[in-house]
Amino acid sequence: SVGSGAVAQETVELDSQSQRNAKEHFSQMERTLSSLISKTDMILRQADYAKELEVEFHDQTIAMNKASQWWPIVQLCVLLVTGFTQANHMISFFRKHHIY
Repeated sequence: SVGSGAVAQETVELDSQSQRNAKEHFSQMERTLSSLISKTDMILRQADYAKELEVEFHDQTIAMNKASQWWPIVQLCVLLVTGFTQANHMISFFRKHHIY
């Protein structure tokens, strides 16, 4: 009976040690899991920020493209008006001086 009491006491101590080891292992796993979760959150925030930058760049590109589509038309109109005005002045000059 005395031997079985010592075995029971040793079993309780082993169970207690196993529980401490398990708690320590779980706390280490919890720290690792917490670290992984925070790293994942950081990666997701960086990806969201990169997406926002890409959307902003895309919007700027579209706006610039729209503006650049009208610029050649404006240049052509200015060129035509300038040419027409110069031609009229030349004709009136030639007529005034009886050259044409």
